[in-house]
Amino acid sequence: MRIKNMIKKATVAALTAVMILAPIVNIKAASSDVIDTSKTGSITIHKYDMTAAKQGGVNLDNFTSTGKQNTAAEAALEKYAIKGVEFSYLRVGDVEQQSENGKIQMIYELPTALQQILGLASSDAAKTEGSKTYFTSQIINDKLAQALEDNTATKDKLEAYMGQSGTAMDETNANGVTSKDKLPLGLYLIVETKAPENVTYTTNPWFVQLPSTDSNGDDWFYDVICYPKNETGNPTLDKRVRNNPDQDNVTTANADKLADFTSARNEYKYQSTVTASKAERLDYQFISKLPHITSSTTYLSTYTFDDKMAKGMTYSKDAVIAIYENRDAADSTNVNNVDKSGAIAVWKSSDTDPKFTATYGKSGDDSTMKIEMTKAGLNELNKKYSDKYIMVYYTAKVNTDDSVVLGDKGNPNDVSLTWKRTSINYYDILKDESIVYSYGYDLTKKFSDGKGDPTKVKFVVQNKSDNYYLVATGSNGVYQVTGKSATEADATQFSPSSTGKLVINGIEADEYGFTETHSDAGYSLLKKEVIVKITETKANITPTEANITGIQSKSDTDSTANDGVPNGAALKNDVTVQTTAASATVDNTKATMTKQDESNNAYVNMEITNQKQFMLPMTGGAGSYLLIIAGVVAAGCGMMILRRNKRQPQK
Repeated sequence: MRIKNMIKKATVAALTAVMILAPIVNIKAASSDVIDTSKTGSITIHKYDMTAAKQGGVNLDNFTSTGKQNTAAEAALEKYAIKGVEFSYLRVGDVEQQSENGKIQMIYELPTALQQILGLASSDAAKTEGSKTYFTSQIINDKLAQALEDNTATKDKLEAYMGQSGTAMDETNANGVTSKDKLPLGLYLIVETKAPENVTYTTNPWFVQLPSTDSNGDDWFYDVICYPKNETGNPTLDKRVRNNPDQDNVTTANADKLADFTSARNEYKYQSTVTASKAERLDYQFISKLPHITSSTTYLSTYTFDDKMAKGMTYSKDAVIAIYENRDAADSTNVNNVDKSGAIAVWKSSDTDPKFTATYGKSGDDSTMKIEMTKAGLNELNKKYSDKYIMVYYTAKVNTDDSVVLGDKGNPNDVSLTWKRTSINYYDILKDESIVYSYGYDLTKKFSDGKGDPTKVKFVVQNKSDNYYLVATGSNGVYQVTGKSATEADATQFSPSSTGKLVINGIEADEYGFTETHSDAGYSLLKKEVIVKITETKANITPTEANITGIQSKSDTDSTANDGVPNGAALKNDVTVQTTAASATVDNTKATMTKQDESNNAYVNMEITNQKQFMLPMTGGAGSYLLIIAGVVAAGCGMMILRRNKRQPQK
C-alpha cells in the first residue's frame, strides 16, 4: 500500500512537472529574441507616388515605416502605385555581435568600394579582421546621410556601384510592388536603379538588415516590407504661332506708326491661334519645361517632338533649339534672332556634334517634322538643364493654292512630346496644337440694267489694319493671294468673271477697303471704298495633361497599365478645341459668311451693283432733235402771229 502511494505521488509529480515545463519549452522554440541563422529573409517594396498622393489629399504624416506591413497605408495609397520602377539589391556583408573588453555591440561589414563612396575612414571602423572591415550602424547611417547631402553626386556613385555589383529585382507591378525572397541573412543595400517617365526624384538609397528588430524592440523578423517615397512630375508642352514681323518690317520702334498699333502688337505676339493671308511666313515655337532630373536613374532616354502640319502649310526646314532659364525670355524670338536672345544654349542641326536631328516627311497629305534628341543632346539635357525650358523654333509658309482651308475649321498644327527615362518601356505623351485661320471674299458684280460687262470692272483691295494692298494671281474671277504691296500702283487689279463672280482666297481677318477703280462704259463707279471687316475665329485650345501617374504602358493596349484611370477606361489624351465662329461686316452692317466644304464662315458674301449713268446731250445725238423741235416751235409761233396780224383791220 505504501508502495502504491509512493508510485501515485511520483506520477502526479511527474505530470505536474510536464504541465509546468511544456509552455516553457514551447516559448523557447518560438522565441525570436535571438537570430535563427538557419532561416532566410525577404524584402518587399511598395512604390507609391507621394506627390500625387499629397495632391489627392492623403495625409502622409499618418503613416510610419516599421519594416512590417502597414495595411492602412496600402489602402490609402493604392491608386497612387507606380509601375515600372526597378530596385537593385546587394548583400554588402555579414552582421556580427562584437564583444571586446566587456563591451558588446552589433557591427556590420562593408566592402571597401562602398566605404569610399560613403566617405568612411579606417578610424571609423569598429573592427578589422583580415580583409573584412566592420562598422556600427550609427556610423553607417551618419555617413550615408552626410554623403547624400550633395544628393546627385552620391546617388550617381551608388547607382553606378549597384549597376556593377548589385542584382536587379523585378520592376514594380501595377500595384507598385516588387519582392525578393530566400535571401541569405546579412546587411543589404537597396538602390532605385530605373525609373519610369514620371519619377523625378528617386528614393535615397537605404540599408536593410535581415533579419530586422521589431519596432518595439521585442524580437527579430525575417520578412521586411519597405514603403519608400518617390516624388513625381511631368514636363509641359505649349505650341504657339505668330505672324513673322521681319517680312513686314515691323519693329518696336515703328509699330506705333501702323494704322492700328493694338492689332499689330497682337499679330506679332506668339499665341495659340493666328490669322494669316496666303504666302505669309509664320513663326512657330513649341515650349517645354524639362522635368526634374536628380541622378542617372532619372536621366531622360527619349525626348522627342512629333509635329504635324496641315496640308495648307509648308515647312521651311529651318528648326533650331534654344534652352532658357524661363519662358518669358523667348517671347520675342524667332529662328532669325535666336542667337541674340539670351539663351543658355542654342542648338542647330548643322552643328559639328548635333544635339538633335530634324526629319521631315509626309504622312498622307500632311507634312511632318520629327525633332529627336541625339545621344549628345540627351547627355547635355540630363547633366545641365533640369527644370529649364527647351524651345523649338521654326518657320512655315502658308501655301498659295487650294490646300489652305478657309473658315472656322482652320489649319491646325499638332505637336506631341514623348519622353522616357531609364525604365525605357514606360513612356508618356503630351499633345498641343496651334491653328492658322484664313478667309476669302465671294463677291457678285451686277449692273442695274443687267447689260454691263463684269470683266471690265476692276478693284484694288487694301488691308486697312496693316496698311498694305493685296497681291494675287488668278483668272476667270478666281484669285489666290500671293503677297503684299506697299503701294496701290503695285497692287493687283481684281476683275470678276463674265458671270460677275469675284472670289479672293486666303486673306487674314482684318479690316479691308475695296475700291472700284474701273467700271464698264456707261456705268457709275462707286462713290467711295467699301469697308469690310472680318472678326477671326476664336479658339480655346486645351492641351493634354500627363495623367497623375503617367501612361506607363509597354503598349497602348496593355490592360495592366497604371495610367491613373480604371483598366478599360479611355485615356483623355486628345487636345480639346472650343471655337467661336468668325463674323464679318460690310460698311458696318452684318454680312453673311458661307462655307468652304466642311468649314463654316469661310467667305464673306458681297454684292455690288453699278448703276447706269444719266444721259447727257451730244452733237448729232439727242441735242439735234431738241434744236429741231425748238425751231419748229418757234416757226409755229411766228406763223400764228402773222395770221393774227392779217385779221386785224387796218387803221
